[in-house]
Amino acid sequence: MENAMLQSCLAPFKRATLEDAARVSFLHRYDTKFVFGSDDVPAFLNAIKNDYSLLEIEGITAQTYNTFYFDTPDLLCFNLHHNKRARRFKFRTRKYMSNGKIYNEIKQKLNSGKTIKFRQRRDGFVTEPPILPTLNDLSAYDESFEALLKTNGYGNIGKLVPSLNVFFNRLTFLNNSFAERMTLDLGLGYGYEGSVLKLHETAIVELKRERGPEQTVSQRYFRSIHKCPSGFSKYTIGISLTHGEAKKNRFLPKIRHLAFERSAA
Repeated sequence: MENAMLQSCLAPFKRATLEDAARVSFLHRYDTKFVFGSDDVPAFLNAIKNDYSLLEIEGITAQTYNTFYFDTPDLLCFNLHHNKRARRFKFRTRKYMSNGKIYNEIKQKLNSGKTIKFRQRRDGFVTEPPILPTLNDLSAYDESFEALLKTNGYGNIGKLVPSLNVFFNRLTFLNNSFAERMTLDLGLGYGYEGSVLKLHETAIVELKRERGPEQTVSQRYFRSIHKCPSGFSKYTIGISLTHGEAKKNRFLPKIRHLAFERSAA
């Protein structure tokens, strides 16, 4: 999707501030995701323009995220998701490129379907080029992450190694009527072992609330185009596309519908 077209679609939205967004940060929340083609983004934005405000930070609306994930050598985090374990977790370090802030994060899914996130601010993070560094274990990459793991009950998880670099652009919307945050991710890409894989034609919408799902204009739009919620995980899809040894049978139906291109770093 061309940037000029996107900016034209975003022009009618009221603007929200970081202070507005802080009121719906929802580190403990319920998530609902929809995956659709980037060509359908203009129609979607037109349908919701009167019901959501667009987060703007220092004049910037599209925030670039660069994230490094960690997993065990045998991909425990990935396999818990693949094997449909209701309780699962992910470990990552994320840099918000617009303001330079960096956080270590643990993202945990509970049996109830609720997502809990533990995060810790940190300093110093090399993100260029967007490829995983060659490191043998987590401690060589970031000692402060080990402290976060121990503090939140993951001290015995075993050895963690860098497993995937994920980067994308995110637009954040706040519902004007009740406490809901919605994100729209575009330009999704992966870096692993010296190559980059980009999904230019994929758009991901995620609705985030403290309570269970409520019917909103965004959900009504997806129902009108016969699009059901999807359990799309950027991490598990990325591992499936980049790790030949990963067990991926469950994710193959989703992968078959993704258009991507691969290139050297």
